[in-house]
Amino acid sequence: MRRKDREMSVDFAEKVIDESPYGTLALVDKGKDRTYAVNLSIVRLEDRLYFHSAKGGLKVDLLEEGKTYGLSFVSYVHVPDVFSRERLEALAGDPKAVGLLLSRVFTTEYSSAHVFGDLYLVEDPEEKRMAMEAICQKYTPDKMDFFDQAMEVGGPRVQVYGIHIREIYGKRKKLDSQGEELKWQREE
Repeated sequence: MRRKDREMSVDFAEKVIDESPYGTLALVDKGKDRTYAVNLSIVRLEDRLYFHSAKGGLKVDLLEEGKTYGLSFVSYVHVPDVFSRERLEALAGDPKAVGLLLSRVFTTEYSSAHVFGDLYLVEDPEEKRMAMEAICQKYTPDKMDFFDQAMEVGGPRVQVYGIHIREIYGKRKKLDSQGEELKWQREE
């Protein structure tokens, strides 16, 4: 990671994954010499990520068991508004203050995580059910009364993939209440 001052802990990265509405899986379509990124409903259970899929399609065609894949997650994005209009006008008139405009005005706060992990097709029925239940609990917690029925009908129609996490990184840019960046994992 180039910006070590923004690097966060593994616990932070896991929290980002757990809070993210989706994760983006990076794939390579060698046949067409292009990349393919797909957004997925992903759940993390300890050192594994799980997602479900139809049994066919481009994503399924491109996935290879045992290969290592990269995934990205973003749980927080915010454009800060730390200066009044008057302060911005004063900064704009001061050549020495251009750095403040770049670092605190034309910027974005974020919390992100990146994972590298080994892919496998979940074959074990108990693991598949556990993964699907965790996915449904994350995305439709108020509908869990109907989970058993949904699995009975839809379970045979879907595949579940697991990714064993090998590397995990967290990164954050966040400003404190004074508009100073919280670097080196500093909390407010």
